[in-house]
Amino acid sequence: MPFIQRLDGVSALLSFVGFCVSLYYVRDTDIKMWENTMIFSTSSNMTAATDNVSKVLLEMCAPSGGTDAYTMFQMKQTWGNNTFDGTPIAIDTGRSYKPWVMLHWILLCSVLFQGARSLAYTEHDDARPDVLFQYVPTSGPDFWRWVEYALTAPLQIIIILGSFYMREVVLMASMAGLQAALVLLGYAIELEMHTVCLLKVAAWHQPYTEKVGTSIACFLAQCKVVFLLLGAYVFHCIIWAVLFSRFIAQSAASRDCQNPSHMPPEILIIIIVEFVLFTAFGVVLTFQAAYILLADHLDAPTVQVLWKNSSVWYSFLSISAKLALEWGFIHLLATNDVRDN
Repeated sequence: MPFIQRLDGVSALLSFVGFCVSLYYVRDTDIKMWENTMIFSTSSNMTAATDNVSKVLLEMCAPSGGTDAYTMFQMKQTWGNNTFDGTPIAIDTGRSYKPWVMLHWILLCSVLFQGARSLAYTEHDDARPDVLFQYVPTSGPDFWRWVEYALTAPLQIIIILGSFYMREVVLMASMAGLQAALVLLGYAIELEMHTVCLLKVAAWHQPYTEKVGTSIACFLAQCKVVFLLLGAYVFHCIIWAVLFSRFIAQSAASRDCQNPSHMPPEILIIIIVEFVLFTAFGVVLTFQAAYILLADHLDAPTVQVLWKNSSVWYSFLSISAKLALEWGFIHLLATNDVRDN
């Protein structure tokens, strides 16, 4: 049995074991969310209440490390002859989500997709066009791999965000949607890289008079790869810059505002591990793109090895990210139980 087929089979088995473990620890947990809404009012009672909250906040929170004071944001807005005082307030809309259901979905998707890839694995020379589903990692981009990631990666981001109270509805939806777009962008990058590979392989066998047109098409395809890669870097940086900055702010608030507890260290471990693994996906894609773009020419066997190696790394990183999140999530709950007791 080829290594990549064994790897997908083992990954599916580990995902199934992880799913069973998560069923053992499962709880009927509802994570409440809220929406930030700007409330404008001319009521003196509303203004007095806001001023009182601001005063208490300044007295209770003592910023450390030279950070700014915890001051409530307020603004004045004039419409017509009236001046309104505006304050952003977290509104309880009754919305919530179940992190355990999300975790189960992530692991089940892994079992199904990774198991299907292992069962449907086909060597390049044995691939048949009349077969409905077959997994040929050496033939180029695999659409269903990116479908798996699109169905699971956004939920992984939501679970991470919820672990440190980043549960504002619009922000969570935006972060999850951006992660899904980043995954689909990865598939688009692979398609363009595949185009470059085909053009370079074809150019190697063409006579000199026909290589000019192929070179122009190859150059345009390479420009597309570079542009899409830069876009992927920007999206990835936005996601994790927001995530880390909000974690640091929440951790500081827990420490500064006379809170008897601190942010559990397990949360930071989860964030760092997931960041490293998610970034590693981009590193693999970047190295593959760099090799393809910088190569003067490519032949079919070399291209097949490139796609196969990338598939191995993706399979390894995928199962690592999902199991690390499960371990961290369960360990966080178990540790909290010990602290509570």
